[in-house]
Amino acid sequence: MKKAIIIPNYLKENSVGFSQIARDLLSKNGYEVQVLDEKEAPDERADFALVLGGDGTLLRACKRLYERDIPMLGINYGNLGYLTGCNPENALEAIEKIVAGEYTIEERAMISGEVIRDDKSVYSFVALNECAFYRASFLKAFTMEIYINGVYTHSVVGDGLIVATPTGSTSYNMSVGGPVLTPNSDNMVITPVSPIYFPKSSLVTNGSDKIDIGIRVNSVTRIGTPSLQIDGDVAFDLQNGDVVKIQKHERCARIIKVSQRSFYQVLSHKLSKATLDNV
Repeated sequence: MKKAIIIPNYLKENSVGFSQIARDLLSKNGYEVQVLDEKEAPDERADFALVLGGDGTLLRACKRLYERDIPMLGINYGNLGYLTGCNPENALEAIEKIVAGEYTIEERAMISGEVIRDDKSVYSFVALNECAFYRASFLKAFTMEIYINGVYTHSVVGDGLIVATPTGSTSYNMSVGGPVLTPNSDNMVITPVSPIYFPKSSLVTNGSDKIDIGIRVNSVTRIGTPSLQIDGDVAFDLQNGDVVKIQKHERCARIIKVSQRSFYQVLSHKLSKATLDNV
């Protein structure tokens, strides 16, 4: 039997309401539908998942689905919705296209990493957008030593650093002046945040490169600790001497596309909407 998953954002009433409409439509088309709560495990045999929310909802859903290779269609109940494939007004049409097999799947590169402390792994993560290093509120600029494939490259002294995927290049990376990468490119981008001793330009690496970030904090000026944030959602406190190892993940996130619009058309539309919303 065909199976589908629906993941609503339970903080958005319209998202929860639409989940029932989507469930009824899929059931009429012969699907067994699982509407996930925040802790429920997804059915690994599902053909696809509908994610009802903004980019944050889809990023969290990705962590639950990528190991099962379940493709996702995001229906935007958030703000900009860079990752979502359609808006509520054309959501039913999009679902009908999926049922009819009229869609494509984009594979989006992810990154994985771990924090090494005293030669031991103390934290591991997977990200679709980025991992970002931040100074603490009362911590002065700290040093992030960059090694690529085991070779020291340079150091960033500043407020932070972003290591982004092609998908994440249109998120925090872009907001601090980093380059936009096409979703299917095999790259990562390293972008400093308010650097003192490093050029403001970003560094684009190959997708096969292994990136190590060494954390150096002056104990004399330290009040608080820097943190590592994953996809803007989960944070881990770092310590002086930690090394964060980052590489392309062996699996990809699978994003359903029902629109014929190109990445550049979507980007242009989202950027113009963001500008108009702030006027």
